[in-house]
Amino acid sequence: MSGMTILGICMIVIGILIVAYGGVTVGFSFSLDFQSFLLGGLIVALLGMALIPTLPLACKVGGLALVSLLSIVYIHSMPNDFELMMKLIADVAILGFSTWIMMLFLRK
Repeated sequence: MSGMTILGICMIVIGILIVAYGGVTVGFSFSLDFQSFLLGGLIVALLGMALIPTLPLACKVGGLALVSLLSIVYIHSMPNDFELMMKLIADVAILGFSTWIMMLFLRK
């Protein structure tokens, strides 16, 4: 087992622990507080999955799609003082960044 694999597994576990901590402290609801922990933990887990070279490509792409979708849901569940145009701009940025990362996954 290489060092990158060990680091990736540790980051996945840390991501899961972040989500669990958020669920214990604020409850496993769909509130913005829990969504912050959920999204943060999933981003750390996705970075961990990207570091594991033997992980199947479908797992990496699926994790990226999940994080992208939850990021968009998180942005659109913000209060109305965050204007619709700003939400749409953030959607475009998230989709563009996700597409770029997916292309990096597919090149390997």
